[in-house]
Amino acid sequence: MSRSGVVAAISRRGLVAIETPDDGYTIVEPLGGFELELGHEMAWTNDHALGTEVYRNLSTGERGEVFVENHSVSKAGLAKQL
Repeated sequence: MSRSGVVAAISRRGLVAIETPDDGYTIVEPLGGFELELGHEMAWTNDHALGTEVYRNLSTGERGEVFVENHSVSKAGLAKQL
């Protein structure tokens, strides 16, 4: 199942929170120079997979590797994750 969301926050450590429309936030760490900015629309195919995955930046058309830290993070738990 594929999922999508919008980059809602970026921490000083480089972790990125992607807000999904139905499941809270997905937390990823971009790898290998894959740059993300606030507001970028993202999509991925492996639903709630963790570890190294390829995500698509729909805003720029780029694909890149990320390390997926967590899924389904609530807004209240976001600060702890980032």
